[in-house]
Amino acid sequence: MNHVLVRYSSIGTKSRPVQKRMRAVLRQRVQDRMEYEDIDYEKVSTDHGRIIVKTSSAEEAAENVSELPGVASASPALKTGADMESIKVASEEFEYGDTFGIDANRAGKHDFSSQDVKVELGSYVEDFTGATVDLDNPDTLLEADIRNDDAYLFTERVKGPGGLPVGSQGSLAALVSGGIDSPVAAYQVMKKGADIVPIYFYNKPIAAEDHLLRFHASLEKLRRFNPGKNWEYYVIDMEEVNKELRGVGKGRMLLHRIVMFRVAEKIAEKEGVKGIVTGESLGQKSSQTATNLELTSQEVGKPIYRPLLGLDKNEIVARAKKLGTFKEATIDSACSTLAPEKPSTRMNGGVLGELKTEVDIEGLVEKAFETRDKHVLGNRKD
Repeated sequence: MNHVLVRYSSIGTKSRPVQKRMRAVLRQRVQDRMEYEDIDYEKVSTDHGRIIVKTSSAEEAAENVSELPGVASASPALKTGADMESIKVASEEFEYGDTFGIDANRAGKHDFSSQDVKVELGSYVEDFTGATVDLDNPDTLLEADIRNDDAYLFTERVKGPGGLPVGSQGSLAALVSGGIDSPVAAYQVMKKGADIVPIYFYNKPIAAEDHLLRFHASLEKLRRFNPGKNWEYYVIDMEEVNKELRGVGKGRMLLHRIVMFRVAEKIAEKEGVKGIVTGESLGQKSSQTATNLELTSQEVGKPIYRPLLGLDKNEIVARAKKLGTFKEATIDSACSTLAPEKPSTRMNGGVLGELKTEVDIEGLVEKAFETRDKHVLGNRKD
């Protein structure tokens, strides 16, 4: 195989100007991934609803680019001329099972139809292989994707995640702890086209350095979906905040969350991003009941995106395993240690207001914000 055909779905539902812009973004993401994985290629281009990669490592390339948000599927393909004779000759390069089927589609003007290709190519393959035609469940399905002067033949489609290419929907600040939930939440918005500015709240003295390493491991996994950018992230030292909040009983976790949200909002404003992403799931923790989510959401002006809100824990775990972040998320989270024995699940807004005054929430936010340290993820691929 000498090419990869990359298909998209959601992009195709947009207006023509938007499609053009998003295709350009996806083409760049594909090229970035090829370079990140050190896969040799000659060219990455667009052609009539496809991203096309010219490469001598088509199988490896298809497996990699199929992971990118925005990709519906990718196929290692053999390029040939868009005439029936060239297509027939190229079909001899494939291995066939006992049964086979043919499918074809065209873009451009030709002196034959897609049905003509199915019939003539099917007859040709049947003659030189001796295999039996099975249109319902063949051992081998040979497909011909014909685009103007070129034809691409393939027998495999590597399924992609769909969605939109990362960066096509602007950027969001993402609270990433390196635990099970938050990397999945970050990925979910990336899948819908948003880039992310990761923020890690380092819960000293509760959290050990292992927690920070776990965060870095999560970023390495997320970087695969937009590897061409300069991956900048923030680390916030929460030691002074946590020392102050240890003296609070019920309401401690909400105050902790408010500090995080307000610091994240300040960073979002500094970076010019449009909102904040969290891994919260309804009812999963005391701070994530409907009542408490309402209270914490009211503390910031930026929208808070919670892509995992309606998912059960087992669903989130399954997604973390598929994403590849679950293995690193085995250390107990800092929040489970910081939480009081009897946290409030239905905090009264008036009581929360009094607690905010008692602890000087504005002062805590400023203390935390002043500790912000901006880093760049190394260029090394693990």
